[in-house]
Amino acid sequence: MNKLQVTIQADIVERIKVQAAETYPEECCGVLIGYDDESDKKVLYLYETENIHDDNRTRRFMIGPDDFIKAEKFSRERNAEIIGFYHSHPDHAAEPSEHDRDFAWPWYLYLIVSVVDGKPSKTQVWKLRADRNKFDEIQINIS
Repeated sequence: MNKLQVTIQADIVERIKVQAAETYPEECCGVLIGYDDESDKKVLYLYETENIHDDNRTRRFMIGPDDFIKAEKFSRERNAEIIGFYHSHPDHAAEPSEHDRDFAWPWYLYLIVSVVDGKPSKTQVWKLRADRNKFDEIQINIS
């Protein structure tokens, strides 16, 4: 079986890291927009959102319905689609938590950036298996 891959423009990865540093020690979040046919996943845009989680934003994030609708409109205007979401893990690894798994959907990608002492470090992309049992790591190709 081939390892799953996604191509992301370098400026998008950089913007996510900047947002993660700006929101530290809280989690940042947003929407990944591009193209996703099974063999060719490309992130071409991001749509930054506010973390509206009502408590413990240092360990949880929530994208509000208004932001989700705006992100859908943004993607349609670019003849693209929502292919996933991103968020940061302040002072934790760029690996999905059990909470992340509980709220993830198997058809989306999930980019997580670890932020240690306010500085972004490792960035990783994940995809939840259809049986929701675990995430698979996705190789990132930066263009």
